[in-house]
Amino acid sequence: MYKKISSIILISLVLASTLSNIARAEFDERFYKLNDIIYYDAGEDCAPASSGNTADINLEGNDNAEKIWNFFKSKGLTDEQTAGVMGSLWGESNHFQPDLIEAGSGIGYGIAQWSFGRRTNLENYAKEKGKPVSDLGVQLNFLWQELEGPENRALNMVKSASTVREATIAWTNGFERPREDLRPGRIKEGEEVGNKMLSQFAGKGSSGRGKASGPITFIGDSITVGVQDKLSSTFSGSNVSATVGDSIAAATSKLPNTIHDTVVINLGTNDNFDENAAEALVGKLKGKKIYWVNNFSKNQNVDYNVVNQKLSAFASRHNEVKILDWKSYVEKNGGRDKLYAADGVHHSTEGQEAYVKFLKEEIANDGNSSSNSSGSCSSSSGGKLGNATIVDRAMELARPESEKAAAYAGEVTDKQLEALRATGLINYGEPYVQKGMSCDAFVSMVMSTTVDPEYAKHCCGVANLVQYMRSNPDKYEKIPYNGSTSNMKPGDIISSGTGGGPAAHIEFYVQVNGEDKVANAGHSRTTGVIEPMNLQIMESLGEVEVWRWKG
Repeated sequence: MYKKISSIILISLVLASTLSNIARAEFDERFYKLNDIIYYDAGEDCAPASSGNTADINLEGNDNAEKIWNFFKSKGLTDEQTAGVMGSLWGESNHFQPDLIEAGSGIGYGIAQWSFGRRTNLENYAKEKGKPVSDLGVQLNFLWQELEGPENRALNMVKSASTVREATIAWTNGFERPREDLRPGRIKEGEEVGNKMLSQFAGKGSSGRGKASGPITFIGDSITVGVQDKLSSTFSGSNVSATVGDSIAAATSKLPNTIHDTVVINLGTNDNFDENAAEALVGKLKGKKIYWVNNFSKNQNVDYNVVNQKLSAFASRHNEVKILDWKSYVEKNGGRDKLYAADGVHHSTEGQEAYVKFLKEEIANDGNSSSNSSGSCSSSSGGKLGNATIVDRAMELARPESEKAAAYAGEVTDKQLEALRATGLINYGEPYVQKGMSCDAFVSMVMSTTVDPEYAKHCCGVANLVQYMRSNPDKYEKIPYNGSTSNMKPGDIISSGTGGGPAAHIEFYVQVNGEDKVANAGHSRTTGVIEPMNLQIMESLGEVEVWRWKG
């Protein structure tokens, strides 16, 4: 981070000289602890895609400040949101210097002071574009890819802000994530500078995409057929082109004569997203604003995970295509049991009502109500596993009890899929582990994407994981087990039956609304899910051990 106080700079320089013989890895670890960054692994950093979603642009403006303002405005941010982000970047980059090298350590670089693996990703991106890494346009494009990928949570926080202060807080807490004691000062400075930016540039710049207006053309299959009347009555002047059983290719062959400027597509269920056909369809919709609804259908013929992965990769290659995250909407509004029919593919009556409401909200907000979370960190778009504590990640990767039916059915959430890819467990030589449908895999996914990247390398087998913790007392502390949770803290790991085999189990202790629960998975039984705490069952399997991360 750029240090603005001269005494701090002097101290940094002295330390850099004194500690020059210390291993780089040791400094990296200390640097991240001091800056309150919970997880970092330079070898596994999630690089944003170098796709067409953030194509090269010619920055407009008389100076860097105006160019940055126009860039963020072109991405659809409001004046207040743009000002809040810029206020934070101003201090981070010493007045928007794209060639700034962090004082002292020399680690951070550029307007966002990218460090370690993220700096390497930036350098590789610049090389791919054939431009110097100090190029402001390169850095802004790369920054936006991070915001649409691994830093998507920060972008959504900023988009929820309505004032400069709210946007500054969102950026500081969501993207910069400085040490707690530094945050008030960062926010104060960011707000002050942001207000100056607002007074200087308010009303300038415009959104490159803009919100949809006017009638819409809906293209789809039986799901769209089921809500055709509702679409016609809700979206005045719109037309619908949909046939039961249509593939993407079939729908392309029967496009209507009139295609409005805004197009909503819901296809891919009947062909598991034929990418070649999708290319042909989008090729016939040149100049249109395209929204493509992602998938949450599952039976013997379709798997929404496959469809959504292909759709995410496809959208990353097409600026004109924006994904509407129906899957996440369903998960937050009652789940598949409530909004889908018994066949697992079509919407229930309540689901049809919800779907039209979802489309209305999403189109009104240019698709920014949802998280566009169909991809994964290792694909070309959409990685979202950011920094997290152990307990937060465990809760993030476990379905709530209300959705246990989906977990027991072996359904994999987008974030679980991201964690499986990040840890490499998706390539493990056992089908249940590949889905995270195993207690040891679940614990490994959580630990390796938060505090201990080495953890998943010892998966799988409960005995292997326990032995790893026993062998690393500098990392893990064994907590005395007394038959209750009185000695435990949320995020502690509980294991039993550590001799291995089907009678062994490992899980996380968590609390939900003050109640003791566990976040776990079960081999061939369930993907990650929150379940009631039952220490008696654990005791019946063998010796119970409780482990706590020391760091």
